[in-house]
Amino acid sequence: MFKKLIFVGLCIVNLNGSEYINFGKFADDSSLFLEKDITKLSEKFLGTKYVSNTLSNSEINTSKENLIINFDALDCFTFIDTFEALKSAGNKEEFKKNLIKMRYKDGDISYHKRNHFFSDWIVFNDMIDITCSLGKCEKAVKYLNDNEKYLKDIATVKREISYIKSTNIDTTLLQDGDYIGMYTNKDALDVTHTGIIIKKEDGIFIRHASSLKKKIIDSELFDYTKNKLGILIYRKAS
Repeated sequence: MFKKLIFVGLCIVNLNGSEYINFGKFADDSSLFLEKDITKLSEKFLGTKYVSNTLSNSEINTSKENLIINFDALDCFTFIDTFEALKSAGNKEEFKKNLIKMRYKDGDISYHKRNHFFSDWIVFNDMIDITCSLGKCEKAVKYLNDNEKYLKDIATVKREISYIKSTNIDTTLLQDGDYIGMYTNKDALDVTHTGIIIKKEDGIFIRHASSLKKKIIDSELFDYTKNKLGILIYRKAS
């Protein structure tokens, strides 16, 4: 079926309501797809506005999922899936295909097929859990979304989660672009926050969409995690 599109400012809006695509300041910036240095690519997003629940700003309709791409407003999870989709994209169309594959199981744009949990990236995407290779770790069995505590119409998933105190990590084993999650002891969740590891001359940082600062910032790893129960580290399979 033909789908009519209209341009609203820098946005592409599908009139059947199934897509909202906004590349914001990158609408005419081809450098976004030329930059392959992980640090420099993610740096382009510093200062981008944090908005919570960017995929469900209105009441959730579990029977219909809209594809939302909005470079002007990101939460911690849409920041990392946007970044991962960009890394191997040569243009906007490739980025869109990559993002759909990252965000949805089998590339099926559906609320029920969306990767709602950080640990879904291990099960359904080409990621490796390297947490326990970095030092002494612990493991916990979780019942994610137990009794639909967080997500309507999403079944409970039993999953073993590995986590590690940041002080136990051999930081020489970390790489730019590793993904980090903040472990929680809540049984129905795996993590409460996500970000990207960035190594600099003056230390190791988490590049993340901060709900406190309301924008994407860099936070020093050990300072940010000193009061956390533990962290998870995932890496793209080579």
